[in-house]
Amino acid sequence: MDYFNEDERKKQKEFAAWRDRALNPVIKLFLALRLSPNHITIIAILCLIIGVALPTQFEYWWIISILLFSYCVLDGFDGPLARRIGKAHEGGAMVDMAADQIGVPLVAAAGAWHWGVDPWSAVVFSASYISFIMLAVYANQHQIQLWTFLRVKYFYYFLYCSSALIQYEILVYATPVFAIYYSFFCIHALQRIYKHFDQLHEASKPENSLEGITK
Repeated sequence: MDYFNEDERKKQKEFAAWRDRALNPVIKLFLALRLSPNHITIIAILCLIIGVALPTQFEYWWIISILLFSYCVLDGFDGPLARRIGKAHEGGAMVDMAADQIGVPLVAAAGAWHWGVDPWSAVVFSASYISFIMLAVYANQHQIQLWTFLRVKYFYYFLYCSSALIQYEILVYATPVFAIYYSFFCIHALQRIYKHFDQLHEASKPENSLEGITK
């Protein structure tokens, strides 16, 4: 259950195998502390919430950056830990995916609150981003090929931290662009999914089956 295409999934598996080996010392530490994958997920989300709740004055930029970076890093530990203790399953993958994607709407909301990002841009960006991720997962499950797309999640977090560092409203300009971008890809994904099932429906009609037998 993911939103990677076939080529990306192969690379992702190779990266995950390398990552599990590299993170082995930290995983052992988590096991010694009796931390479960869900504990790691909760800690990661707390880092995210605190990071976006902090004031965005210059003196806080490094704390915000550390917290958002910790959120991103910790999100990569729950999977290897779950595999180590034998608790990797679809339910855990769904929780991991939800925790992984919740950062975008929260950071976009924080941009509207702290930086004056247009609320409609923040809402459209958040909604289109989450919608597209869901559509991409659905398309992959049914082997429907989508166009290659950019994942701006981490770049958006970087822009948020950079705004606090230079005290400039970067997200005011970036958020509408990303909103348009993901809205376009939502339409593209819906078209591809519709076309796929429309073709299956046409192929399954009785007259098409009889025509094939006649020929």
